[in-house]
Amino acid sequence: MFHFMSLIIPIAVFLPNLLFFVLPPRNVPIHVLNKSKFIYHAAEGMGRVGVMVLPIFTRMHLDKQHEWISFSGMVVFLLLYYSGWLRYFKRNRDYQLLFAPMFGIPVPLAISPILYFLCAAVILHSSILFLSSLILAVGHIPISLKTYHQIHHVDK
Repeated sequence: MFHFMSLIIPIAVFLPNLLFFVLPPRNVPIHVLNKSKFIYHAAEGMGRVGVMVLPIFTRMHLDKQHEWISFSGMVVFLLLYYSGWLRYFKRNRDYQLLFAPMFGIPVPLAISPILYFLCAAVILHSSILFLSSLILAVGHIPISLKTYHQIHHVDK
């Protein structure tokens, strides 16, 4: 069954990505290659489909204390995610800002949405969403870290 309120969960993460396609990054280094292992890209793709589709068919629960704690975590991780996107757009869409640490967190635009979806799995009572979030993490975080290292550790 379709749950309209749960649709907010994937949309909240997906919205900044739409702006990314309309306003692409600037200063993309020539030496950055997307040559991560196929398994990382496959995991990222499968996880992404799971976290975007599964919430739509699951009802939110905010009755118990652990659900409210998870909801609070969602808010915190979403604010961190939006802070990273805001930094990217306010600083002229510089490519490296998509991967630069923030508040001591490496690749926050990769880590924060995964933590957000892990918390969402709790309020949706969805072990499948939890698993999809972990699968997304297996792909998205290593790919982002590799890109960060390519940007910052090139022999000049």
